[in-house]
Amino acid sequence: MTITLLAPDGVAITAQQERQSRAAGHGGGSGRQLGARSGFRVGTPSGVLTATSTTWTLGPCAAVIDPGASLHQGGYGWSSDANVTGTVTAADATYSRKDIVYIQVNDSSAGVGSGATSAPVLYLAGTASASPAAPTLPARSFLVGTITVPQAGGGSPTVQRNPAVYVAAGAPLPVWSTAERDALTAYDGLTVRRMDIPGRPTQTYTGAVWDALVGARQYAELVSTAPFDLFGANQLWDAGPLGVDSSSSVNASFVNTTGAPSGGFNITEDGVYSITTNTIGNGSPGNGWVSIRRGPSEIVATGSTNGYAWEISAAATVFIPAGTYIRLRVQTNNAVSASITRVRLTKVSG
Repeated sequence: MTITLLAPDGVAITAQQERQSRAAGHGGGSGRQLGARSGFRVGTPSGVLTATSTTWTLGPCAAVIDPGASLHQGGYGWSSDANVTGTVTAADATYSRKDIVYIQVNDSSAGVGSGATSAPVLYLAGTASASPAAPTLPARSFLVGTITVPQAGGGSPTVQRNPAVYVAAGAPLPVWSTAERDALTAYDGLTVRRMDIPGRPTQTYTGAVWDALVGARQYAELVSTAPFDLFGANQLWDAGPLGVDSSSSVNASFVNTTGAPSGGFNITEDGVYSITTNTIGNGSPGNGWVSIRRGPSEIVATGSTNGYAWEISAAATVFIPAGTYIRLRVQTNNAVSASITRVRLTKVSG
């Protein structure tokens, strides 16, 4: 066991002790108590890695890299103040190929068995194929980016820089997909910034689940999955089976219709919601009414028409807890065929 105090005058410590003692300043999610989640410095240009048919170039940049070779190794600062270049393997005559550029940490002083103390930028060509895949990242390495090399005569290579960035403790951690978020070693209070969602919202782990998005533009439209008839005589009817119209919705993770009653939908995230519903059929309903119900019977809003309009509408702004369903009920004086209901649902706040 080694206890490190960083850093009183006149007390010598090893480089590994310094790396370990700086771990408290690293952002979370790596699952390594003395390590870090590897990533570029925040703000590194997406075009820092470029490639032609013959040469790849990595411009000046900086990163924190945790090679993960041993429990106690810690994370390393890395930087280059000039371009680093290398040769791109010639294109295949038939198929495209995915190559990688990476930084490999070698530290024999940390017992990793590499026999060196260096961190070169390296290149590894993939295998040309009809469905090419990037080669496996070598041990102790941080992926800089992937170069897609088309078949000979197929144009210039394209580059995808690794989007991972390093952040300090307590800062929201940028992620680019749900899969990347779910691969983190999450802890109660870990906050990520969803770069894959419009508005760049944040999301926090509660210790059991990922909480609702904060700062996202969340809007859903639901529409009748098939026309339905209203039989008049003031009989009470559901507003038709509904489905989420994904083409008109944005970040609609808070709503679904699975198992919901006819004319209803499920709310899956706590929040204040603005609900507007509109039912229109092939003919005048006479006098018509619609109610928005929270659960089986609680009416939170009603709307009506006086016989001149063919539309029956209602609106409400109401808090709805997760696990609650909303149901629409309609009645009319006159029979109306081929009715369609559309619901516009905005999540106002979480």
